[in-house]
This record gives sequence, structure tokens and C-alpha cells, in this order.
Amino acid sequence: MAQRGQIWISFCLTGLIAVFLVYYLYMSLGQLIPFAFTKPHLWEEHWMVRGVVEIPFWLRMAYFLVWIVAILATALMLLAAMHLLHLLRNGQFFGLKTIRAFQQVGVCAFLAGISIIAANSLWPWMITMMNETERQGIGFGYDSSQAGIALLGAGIFMLGCVLKYAALLAQENKEFV
Repeated sequence: MAQRGQIWISFCLTGLIAVFLVYYLYMSLGQLIPFAFTKPHLWEEHWMVRGVVEIPFWLRMAYFLVWIVAILATALMLLAAMHLLHLLRNGQFFGLKTIRAFQQVGVCAFLAGISIIAANSLWPWMITMMNETERQGIGFGYDSSQAGIALLGAGIFMLGCVLKYAALLAQENKEFV
């Protein structure tokens, strides 16, 4: 049985993550969809766009797809964290199911960080693609916070691997004795 404090903390964290998840999706999609599809003047009036340009639908769709991958990867990371907290709230601290959930949080965090770095690398090129002058190429859109999330995700995954190995060894030792 989990301790009362651990249950309370995991419950509060799950609630905070759920609220943030709704806020994140609302804000991200609320900016992405109008920029990519419903309000073409936002793209055409962007500070990086030079002159009068017409943005083709395929470019808008590509921009949308680049960013939706990053948004969904982040949402998946938050859902995986909520699942892990649910398992901890139920007192499952060292079971294989919890360890798998721990690894899933790590993988999702790594993918979220990498996908946001990729989107940050591609969007200036996409925004300026139709410019007659001052086009930007694909560059490395490094953001230390996103790189930190990716590295933290890799570390969480590796820690999950160590915990899984330790749990399997403990189970093997119990069967041996």
C-alpha cells in the first residue's frame, strides 16, 4: 500500500499535468491551425516574408505536419507521465508495468525534444521559401531547453532499463531461493 503522502503528491501532479496538457493543446493548436490554414494573411504578413507572396497549400500542409508531430509527441509525453503517476498512486513502485511506464516517459520525452528541435530547424526555411530575396536555408534550430528534454528523456529511459534489469534479477533470485 502506498503511503498517504505519495498518493497525494501523485494525485496533485496528475491534476497539474492534465490541466497543462489541455492548455498546451489549446494554445498550440490555436496558433498552428490559423497560421497554417484558416488565416493565410498571418503567414503572408509574417516578419520574415518579403514582398507579396502566395503560399501554396502543400507548403502550409508541410508546416502543419512538422509542428503537429512535435505537438503530439509532447502531448504523448505528458500522457505517459500521467500514466506513470497513476501507477505510483496505486502503490505499484517496482513492478515491471511501472518500469515500462517509466521507460515510455523517457522515450516520449526524447522524441518530444528531438521533434521540437527539428521543427525549429525547418520553420524559417519553410516561412521564407516563397520569398524572392532573403530566403533562409535549413539550419540547426538549437534550443537548450528542448535539448535538455531530449537528454533527460534518454536518461530516464536508461534508468528504466537499469530498473528493469534489477527487477528481473530480483525475481530470478526469489525463484532460485
